[in-house]
Amino acid sequence: MHPSLKVCLLLGGAFATVPAAAQQETAAAPGSAQTSTLPSAQDTASPGAELSQGEAQTDDVVITGIRSSLAASARIKRDAQQIVDTISAEDVGKFPDANIAESLQRITGVAIDRSGGEGQFITVRGLGPEFNTVLVNGRVMATDNPGREFSFDVLSSNMIQRTDVFKSSVPELQEGGIGATVNIITARPLDGQKGFHFAASAGAIYDRLREKTGPDASATASWTNDSKTFGVVLSGSYTDRYSQLDFVQTEGWLFGPQQVVAGTPGSTNLPASAVTSSGPIHTPQNIQFDRFQERRKRINVAGAVQAQLTDTLLLTVDGIFSKFDVVTDRNYFVSFYAQPFIGLQTDENGTVTSFNRFGLDFLAANPAIQGAGYPAGVGDNITGPTSRLTETYQAGGNLKWSPSADVELRLDVSRTQAVQRNPGQFVVVGARTSTAPGFDLNKGNDLPIASNLGDITNPAIMTAHYLDVSDNRARDEGSEYHLDSDFKVHDSILQAVRVGFAYSDRQKVRRSLNNQDGQCAYCGYEIPIDPALLQPYKLDNFLSGATGAEAVPKQFFTYDPNAIIAYLSDPARLALPRSGRTAEQQAAEAARLLALPGGPFGVRENLGSRLDVTERLLAGYIAMQFGGERWTANGGVRVVRTETISRGFDLPVLGISVTPGDDTLQFAFGTSTPVSVRNSYVNALPSFNIKYNLTDKFVARAAFSQTVTRPTLTDLGVDNNFGGRVSVPLSGGGNPSLQPFKSTNYDVSLEWYLSSVSYLSVGGFYKTLNDFLELQTLPVQRFGRTFQDTRTRNGQTGYIRGVEVGGQYAFDWLPGFASGFGVTGNYTYVNSKAERDQALADYECGYNGLSPHSANGSVFYEKFGISARASYNWRSEYLRACQSSQGRPRNRSSYGQLDFNLGYDVTPNLQLYVQGVNVTNQRVHEWSAIQDRFLLLQDTGARYNFGVRANF
Repeated sequence: MHPSLKVCLLLGGAFATVPAAAQQETAAAPGSAQTSTLPSAQDTASPGAELSQGEAQTDDVVITGIRSSLAASARIKRDAQQIVDTISAEDVGKFPDANIAESLQRITGVAIDRSGGEGQFITVRGLGPEFNTVLVNGRVMATDNPGREFSFDVLSSNMIQRTDVFKSSVPELQEGGIGATVNIITARPLDGQKGFHFAASAGAIYDRLREKTGPDASATASWTNDSKTFGVVLSGSYTDRYSQLDFVQTEGWLFGPQQVVAGTPGSTNLPASAVTSSGPIHTPQNIQFDRFQERRKRINVAGAVQAQLTDTLLLTVDGIFSKFDVVTDRNYFVSFYAQPFIGLQTDENGTVTSFNRFGLDFLAANPAIQGAGYPAGVGDNITGPTSRLTETYQAGGNLKWSPSADVELRLDVSRTQAVQRNPGQFVVVGARTSTAPGFDLNKGNDLPIASNLGDITNPAIMTAHYLDVSDNRARDEGSEYHLDSDFKVHDSILQAVRVGFAYSDRQKVRRSLNNQDGQCAYCGYEIPIDPALLQPYKLDNFLSGATGAEAVPKQFFTYDPNAIIAYLSDPARLALPRSGRTAEQQAAEAARLLALPGGPFGVRENLGSRLDVTERLLAGYIAMQFGGERWTANGGVRVVRTETISRGFDLPVLGISVTPGDDTLQFAFGTSTPVSVRNSYVNALPSFNIKYNLTDKFVARAAFSQTVTRPTLTDLGVDNNFGGRVSVPLSGGGNPSLQPFKSTNYDVSLEWYLSSVSYLSVGGFYKTLNDFLELQTLPVQRFGRTFQDTRTRNGQTGYIRGVEVGGQYAFDWLPGFASGFGVTGNYTYVNSKAERDQALADYECGYNGLSPHSANGSVFYEKFGISARASYNWRSEYLRACQSSQGRPRNRSSYGQLDFNLGYDVTPNLQLYVQGVNVTNQRVHEWSAIQDRFLLLQDTGARYNFGVRANF
């Protein structure tokens, strides 16, 4: 037998063998015309649907790998009643990519966002992760994120059988996905062969930037008894990845009038009147040079037990567990910019192109200006670890009862929880500069230039500044109950009726624990740091090849955060006099700080930031399936009532102060008061899908639906937060009265199936949008100041429309070696219009996350034991947020990434493999409104997975 032919599963994790001839038949998707039943969320979670009715399970040899994955996906797409695309596993424990999101980006209309170079979130048809519902085995899985958006990086792909992306809706699918509903499906043992089966891989991951290797291993095992009435499947994985992120960034552009001095850093004896106002203009908040080194450890376990209790009763119990820890060591140097500016220059767009800040030498040479109290520029060294420590699980049971051939009842119950801890330290040691720090936008090049930074490598001048210690926590948990019933109808165009009910209860709690009331104990840059606590930190090989990288500071300082905290916790040091306070006043301040629980650097809960939101959903639906000789259709309505309860605390602000010699705002709070807000609404969501077989190879579809996306739970909080600087006070928080975002959707498509693997499809979609949910920044008067208040609000209307073209083709008809080749690809064009309140329309922003153009293409080869694929994924520039840092837009430039997979079958049961991700080392570039306003250039480097797979 040739190594590329194996006796194993058709779809990874299903543990089923299928006759080779049967690969041309239907692997029935939800709503398959071959079964006269309608789809349900639980049906989509049942890999038993992979075998069409009457299909025999034999021990025939089948082809697995890339072609089997593509063939299975094509069958599901062809036979489904709604518009759906699918990614299927290639073999036991072998999803096409190590990351689920990176596989999904090969589906038309799907683009992804990455964290640490690894796919984390998806955007579908221009709608970001918060507008897509992600299910695991047909159920909502809790997420460690602040909102509803699902992090694909918490799950290893080895346990996934397939992932379906539903682009049109049916009443049976859970509401919430305006972009799409994604269902991640794990294995079911009774869908496979009897006996014991095992597959495993062992390898490593190498990160090019970090130049370090970590282990990567997984295994999947199943056992089914001879009578196929009881079975168990279990899979697990362990990954320990080392990675690095190098980036330069500015933390937003301030828009407004700025104080300027017409002079040079060498000017002397300027009068106070030399400080005048200019603007409004766009000025960078700072520039910083960052290196983050991460360690990402992930443990996943998934399993299922099935028992055919009687001929009519099937019990399935399954669960999935993820422990994902990301520990980041941060080191960066920051030059902050605050008015007044020397010799400030702007371009025709009002964008600041160059300036200098005051230095100590400049202030000494200009006593009239110094007497006005303007601070000198600073250079900060920042270090401290931060962690994302998560545990997530989902467990469920499903009882399927078929009292007759025409009736089926299903009861599904599940429980899910995700918890996250974010312990972190943010320790700042810096110095005021004697020189006048300069900024040059360096237009037309990759990076701005920071110059004249002073003696940043001299430990003797380093002083204490800001110190934040935190241990934030989040918990997301919920329960779901589904009751579905199917009734088949004979001798009529009405083929089936489905009625169902669902109830879910979900709660999101977020707690903020830090030393907020002690963070600025040393903010004035006045208390020296012991030079023995500081070590040189070098930025070697930092953004090499980027224009402007030659001016990046090559060395600054790092230190042990705990040693700095211990040094600054000395009561005598806390009591040292500072400018603006007498010795007695500082001693009293030190006593106040030391009396805090845990001292000035102990973590305490900030009740004003506490979030506790409960959401209860009660839904019912009726759906009907129709069919004729060449057509099928389904339609119905889902009605859902949503109730939310938002709890938290009101923490009044008693006063605002400014640390002497600094411009950071400090807030004094009063006694907290519990607050609770209720909200409820009802939505009726109709949908209709029709499919017509024009010929044996051509399929036409049309769909209509109304869908909603509810506000993310974190946005519904009653919390408020305050911060910022004298020039830009900031506030934010939740909005418990938010309404759901509504969409009316129209879809059409035409599909041409050339063979079991090859097809070409083209489709169009149009979505009208109301009450769009968006993070908005508005000026709000608080405490005698104008705060830029940022929180999610309803408001805009508009539309999203687009065209999708996709396909795949295998050159099986070519002779010999060439018959192993094939190609896949897709292109999506999206056009949109957003109508915002004119008070918010500083910019003609579209929808967040929407790339007008996205394309993916792959070339694969599979023959003679070789399995290879090279893929290029690209999306055009897009808006990340209309109002991001400083209330300005945040845009990301177009991005393309080349990945590859290569495997060789040493024996029928043993394969060597290597995978490369971002092998051309593409970098992320972000900007504010116009490309000249630089925000970010980030390098994540390439990574390589390699090892060996075996199955028995």
